[in-house]
Amino acid sequence: MKYLLRVLACFVLIVSPSAFGEEVSKAPQVFSEIACQFQTSTHFKAGEKPDEQYDWRIWRSEREMEVYQVGTKDGEAWMLDGAGGVMYARILHPERAEVLFNAMELRILGRPADWARCSSLVSPEILNGALKEKGKHIHLGKEVKVFEGEIAAQKWIVLWSDEDQIAVSIEIESEKRISRTVLQERHDLKMQPWERLRARGYEQIGYTELGDNDTDPRIKRIMSRMGIKCSHKGCSVVCLTPDPARN
Repeated sequence: MKYLLRVLACFVLIVSPSAFGEEVSKAPQVFSEIACQFQTSTHFKAGEKPDEQYDWRIWRSEREMEVYQVGTKDGEAWMLDGAGGVMYARILHPERAEVLFNAMELRILGRPADWARCSSLVSPEILNGALKEKGKHIHLGKEVKVFEGEIAAQKWIVLWSDEDQIAVSIEIESEKRISRTVLQERHDLKMQPWERLRARGYEQIGYTELGDNDTDPRIKRIMSRMGIKCSHKGCSVVCLTPDPARN
C-alpha cells in the first residue's frame, strides 16, 4: 500500500451508526428483495432547532443493501463479500463513482459492518434483547409486530415486519427530541418505480487506490468530497501519510 489514508467523514450518511459495530460472522439470513421509501422526521422539544424531515430509499437484494437520501449527491451500499465479511461503498453520484472498502479495511478503520443491522435497519439482537414484544399493529395493510423498550435512556418503539425482516417504523424519544422513521412505500425489487442512478454503471475505486492515484484531478476531487485530508504539517496538499504524533 503506497499510502495509509485517513477517513474523517466517510461513514453513515443516512442509516444510523448502528450499521457499524462488532462484525457478525454467522451465515446471512435470506431476505425478500425489496425497494422501499422511508421518511425520517425529528422534532426538537424545546424548539431550539426547526423540525427536520427527509425522504430516503433503499434497494435490498439478497447480498446487497443500497441507501440513498432523496435530493442529495451521495449514497451508500453494504455488500456481502462471499467469505463471511461485509464490504461498504460510498457512492458519489455527480462523479459516477463508488469507493469500495473491503471487510479487512473496515476492521482496520475500526468500522466493521453488521450485515443484520445494515439490511434490517434494526439489529434482531436489539429486538430480542433490549426491546420487548408488546403486540400487533397494521402498517400499510400488513400485520407487523410492536416492540418497545429503553436503550441508553431513550424510549424506543419499533414496528417490525416478519415477512420482510425489516423495521417499518422506528421511533426514538430522548429528553430533547423525538425521531421517527416510517416506511411510506414498499415494492418488490424487480418492480421498483424509481430510477436507480447507480444501475447505469459507476466506476468502482478501491479504498487503497485513492492514495496510489492521488495526483489525478478526479481522484483528488473524490478524496476532497469524502473528507480525506493530510493529517500533519509540512506536506504538500496530496500527502496523506498520518503523523503518529498528531493522532
